[in-house]
Amino acid sequence: MRWEADVALAEHTRYRIGGPTPGFGRVESRVELAEALAGLAGAPFCVLGRGANLLVADRGIAQRVFVLAGDFDVLESEAGVIEAGGGAGLPTLVGEARRTACAGWSFLEAVPGSVGGGLRMNAGSVETGLWDRVERAEAMTPAGEAVWLSPAEAGPSYRRVKVPESWIFLGARFGTTPGDAEAIEAEHFERRRTKVETQVYDLPSCGSIWKNPGGAWSGAWQLIDCVGMRGARRGDAQVTERHANFIANLGDASAEDVWWLMAETRRRVAEETGVELSPEIRLWGFTDEERAAVGARPDEGVEA
Repeated sequence: MRWEADVALAEHTRYRIGGPTPGFGRVESRVELAEALAGLAGAPFCVLGRGANLLVADRGIAQRVFVLAGDFDVLESEAGVIEAGGGAGLPTLVGEARRTACAGWSFLEAVPGSVGGGLRMNAGSVETGLWDRVERAEAMTPAGEAVWLSPAEAGPSYRRVKVPESWIFLGARFGTTPGDAEAIEAEHFERRRTKVETQVYDLPSCGSIWKNPGGAWSGAWQLIDCVGMRGARRGDAQVTERHANFIANLGDASAEDVWWLMAETRRRVAEETGVELSPEIRLWGFTDEERAAVGARPDEGVEA
């Protein structure tokens, strides 16, 4: 594997925002990944999927970044199962489930990102996560050891798993259930239509910024509306009018613009409602103080 120096991560995220990494490398196989990890000799690293759920600081990050390609960007299906590498796209996975008339996969319709990132974030809807379809998943430790995980061992919950952040998801085997092809096609079409009508796909964004808090508030967007942040703008970043839980890049937004809107939204919500919002997106390259201001944990190194 060859490391590229000073690669701007804005080129590799859906937000089109973010500074450089000192090293950017595409790994093509398990052997190559294990060798690359050994070469880091314990130094911290990040793993980049499709950049669908990530905000990178304008200053960039100190860690080197892996992208899973080659042998990891594969997908195969047969009766009862779909096997997908960590570098494969979630749209490819859900498309294969739809094409082969597998029931129960519409929850992933119009969800971007990679399979590896989806496993890390337990991507999906509030009701159903990707791990609900996993039979087993494979990950690699920083020592280069490949480990198989069952859903019980991964401990998935809403938008997270209990797998160490330094473990890299290599892929998974998903169980499938046959269904009526026509009904499945209609269900997927309706899911996509609804999301396109109610969410923002025509501007760079990371989708939902905040996790839904539960309790009396059915969605984070209600809290954002309640404190008057729908439509709020800083620079070229804006809390969108169509969906208040999205912050879009209107053209030349900086990471600082997006972060400021997040921090201000969280501050107002906490002061006016008592609810502490928690970000659904990952943040790279921010200080502990900056992360605390938006409720982000300090140990996140892998994204969707």
